[in-house]
Amino acid sequence: MTGVGGYLLYLAGPVVLGAILLWRFPACRRIRYRDLVIYLVVMSLLISGALYIVALLAGGRIMPREVAVVLWFTIGWRLAWTLWSRTVGRLGQRWVRWARMRRHRHLHAPWIIRCIPAARIACTALVFATLFLCTVLTHRCKIADGQDPLSVFQIPYESIRIPTADGLQLDGWFVPQQHADRTIVICHGAGANKGNFIWFLGPLAGKGYNIMFFDFRAHGGSQGRQTTYGIRERTDVEAAVTWLKHERPEQSRRIVGLGSSQGAMALALAAAEDPRIDAVILDSPFVSPRELVMQRARQIPILGPAMADLLLVEVSLLTRTSFFNASAEKAVASLGNRPVMIIHGDQDPVMPAAHAQRLYDAARGPRAIWFGPGPHSNIVTTSPGEYAERVYNFLNMHLGPVR
Repeated sequence: MTGVGGYLLYLAGPVVLGAILLWRFPACRRIRYRDLVIYLVVMSLLISGALYIVALLAGGRIMPREVAVVLWFTIGWRLAWTLWSRTVGRLGQRWVRWARMRRHRHLHAPWIIRCIPAARIACTALVFATLFLCTVLTHRCKIADGQDPLSVFQIPYESIRIPTADGLQLDGWFVPQQHADRTIVICHGAGANKGNFIWFLGPLAGKGYNIMFFDFRAHGGSQGRQTTYGIRERTDVEAAVTWLKHERPEQSRRIVGLGSSQGAMALALAAAEDPRIDAVILDSPFVSPRELVMQRARQIPILGPAMADLLLVEVSLLTRTSFFNASAEKAVASLGNRPVMIIHGDQDPVMPAAHAQRLYDAARGPRAIWFGPGPHSNIVTTSPGEYAERVYNFLNMHLGPVR
């Protein structure tokens, strides 16, 4: 959730739910404080361990406050489940017992009563479970940077803060190159951060371009708690471009966006609205959130697409952002003569290759597509030399050679 109201709701949620349980269900008042302390300690250790593993895999480090955030989130949903199971989970239970007793006595009981348990399960799956899933998908646990340009590549950099139009502060790095008047803006994927994408710097540095990294909202060192898979994040890309034009105008006469996965979606949407982005490179992209979800859901006939649309409706309501209208395909088609390069890994299990092809087909101006070696968002680590060569050959061809 974003804004002061969202934070207050998040903080107050477990307190309100706990108060309702204590007021409405006297059995919940028999609290064993020793068990409560054990629960908090065990959950804290489990959460810390899980975050440590995630941070280790991402090349980052955990932040103590994130352990507290996840613990509070866990407590809130545990209380929500208790309240749900004692209310909705028991709806019609008296009728079920009454009908069971009548059947034991060989008396007639309305057949519709047999549907009550199944209806409760369906209600739980369609409402509680999907709401929980939507909340998890749109609220990321942040991982701090465990590496930076200096520690990995011995390249000096500047730490920067980027204000967004809706009042957030984004954390970023600016890596200057002497006499360069062009800048590449790196837009990371969902669940990652700028430190996780530091490997783009190795092949791209020293080629006449400054490099900017930044954390999207709800990621890394940036503010915010809610992610929308590139839809709202487009304003973060625009904020990064505005910062460059105001703070580093001589070094950003030309701006190139390079986005991966969620970053590709955010970049495409931003470029469609912001002509200051001179060229676009979309790595491991997807056409739209709905297309991606539907493609997976169609594996389950009828029920799959219906559940997918329900999930998208709930996510849209939860984030106050439409997940039905955003389209990188339409955005790319609106870029006119600006150069567009599409990159997709031949071992990508996440994004279908058809999405990359559709985006390439949608481009109206100079374009290129490369199905390179490697998995999702990691073509640059699988073949860094070829990655840099293809990217810079494309840019030099359509933006002119570096001076």
